[in-house]
Amino acid sequence: MNIEILGCSGGIGKNLKTTTFLINESLLLDAGTGVELLTLEQMTAIRQVLITHAHLDHIVGLPLMLATIYDAHRQPIDLYALPEVIDALQQHIFNWTLWPDYTVLPEEQPIVRLHKISVGDRLALDEINVTVLPSEHPTPTCGYLLADNHSSFAFSGDTGCNDALWPILNRLQPQLLIIDVSFTNELDELAKLSGHLTPAQLAEQLSRLEYDCEILITHLKPGFEEAIMQQCQPLLVSHNARRLLHNERISL
Repeated sequence: MNIEILGCSGGIGKNLKTTTFLINESLLLDAGTGVELLTLEQMTAIRQVLITHAHLDHIVGLPLMLATIYDAHRQPIDLYALPEVIDALQQHIFNWTLWPDYTVLPEEQPIVRLHKISVGDRLALDEINVTVLPSEHPTPTCGYLLADNHSSFAFSGDTGCNDALWPILNRLQPQLLIIDVSFTNELDELAKLSGHLTPAQLAEQLSRLEYDCEILITHLKPGFEEAIMQQCQPLLVSHNARRLLHNERISL
């Protein structure tokens, strides 16, 4: 499985893009500002989109991408998300006020089809099998575990302390976990209120992990990246952990 990190920041700025992962060239995992790094040809090759939640930093690239490829697309894109996320997209994005309703355009074959999913669902998307994971965030959110015949990885989505996640990971044992750590330890209360992790909270959560896998830390808030990673290092000495990087390509 090939993972291209188009965006993994908790905010925007020069050389920073928000969460967007391209999987095997045809599957998009979240659609943040990293979508703008795709060429027209890459956008038209996308067949499925998995959305974790409806916050703008995870969906802002979606309506712009659909408008860009509208005349070039040859078959619909299938988008999967929680029911509340689908409702938010229909009510607040594809509503003819903020953006055209691409769920009905073009009339003979709309460019995007919306599919409601639930935590625990399993999806078969071409060669990728997807398990929908629980998440803890102020708005309805999920994570995803993606697997093929040879490899697997889990993405937490935006999440705070998430006790329901670890028994699932221990059972399915993905070889890679990409997990949200947005704030330093000094901002513990803000992290709890906003549904994100600090290094200390991550260390406590990882104590529930019963096997070894690579840990990649994502969604760091701009300006705090070095401080967050400095706090992570002594807390995560027993884990193979590092920061996820923009534009890196991961082969599993």
